[in-house]
Amino acid sequence: YESLNSGLGCNVENACYSAGLCAERTAISKAVSEGHKSFKAIAIASDLEDRFISPCGACRQFMREFGSQWDVYMSKSDGSYKLMTVEELLPSSFGPDDLRARENH
Repeated sequence: YESLNSGLGCNVENACYSAGLCAERTAISKAVSEGHKSFKAIAIASDLEDRFISPCGACRQFMREFGSQWDVYMSKSDGSYKLMTVEELLPSSFGPDDLRARENH
């Protein structure tokens, strides 16, 4: 959130993979349901992999809906992390501003 608040999300798996929800989207949806619509950063963590945990394409687009310049901290199980912005993870993206530009023409 823009304030110093923080929120949590979890991965909700389903036998029908496309019906599952990633932790990033549950955390953002929870924050939005509580009235937050502007974000500074998100941290993604897991103890299941020995590589940086990166958001999937659907989560990248979902994050993009709330801006392209916020930080994404991707961690490894050893606690190290890699920092990228939403823009770096989803370059040349399509977002809400593109829809507004289309409405004005």
